[in-house]
Amino acid sequence: MSIKVKNTRITRPERAAPKKTSNYHHGALRDALIHAAREILESQGYEALTLRAAARRVGVSQAAPYNHFADKAALLGAIAAQGFSEFAAAMRQEMDAAVEPQARLNAAGIAYVAFATSNPGLFKLMFGSRAHQASADPELDAARTSAYEVLREAVHSVHVSQPRHVPDEPLESLRSWALVHGLATMINEGTIAPGIYGASSARELITAVLGSPQAEKKNNRPIVPSKERKMG
Repeated sequence: MSIKVKNTRITRPERAAPKKTSNYHHGALRDALIHAAREILESQGYEALTLRAAARRVGVSQAAPYNHFADKAALLGAIAAQGFSEFAAAMRQEMDAAVEPQARLNAAGIAYVAFATSNPGLFKLMFGSRAHQASADPELDAARTSAYEVLREAVHSVHVSQPRHVPDEPLESLRSWALVHGLATMINEGTIAPGIYGASSARELITAVLGSPQAEKKNNRPIVPSKERKMG
């Protein structure tokens, strides 16, 4: 008597794909995500920036960013706060090389335009979103206020050094801000180009606009418009 045994195929259960692991410590991952997001912002623009895109760039799971940022708005707020802190530091560093109040105010303006045109995506995020202007994020609010105070204090120092001429200080601060912010925005948006005015860079152009001695080129000739440009 024989017993026939049907051939049976034994299958092993599939192993679950290993989860992505991160080599970042808790705080380091947050900084890495902000850094990655800034790279995306400058290279691809605001529309391409998402939490998932930042996670992919860093090499972590799509869920990892949510341990640090509730949503995209929170990430953008952190980027803007970092931008304002760097912005203020850049202006102060430029001012440290000057002594006279007017020269220090000019230095702040030069740094303003240089920073804005070197970081156009970041600059647009910092000043272009109404949501961020009215943000409830204390870190962002403090960084923004600190940056504006650099310019305001520079204007105040000029007023103190010129007691005979004391215009409305808040309006004078606004005037100085509007000048450098407007020029930076026009350059970033392509409305004007420094070369049209004989300047090799945005920094050289704002230096000339502010009337600093540094505006002169190496051959000691002042910067002058190379050709006329109509508005519109």
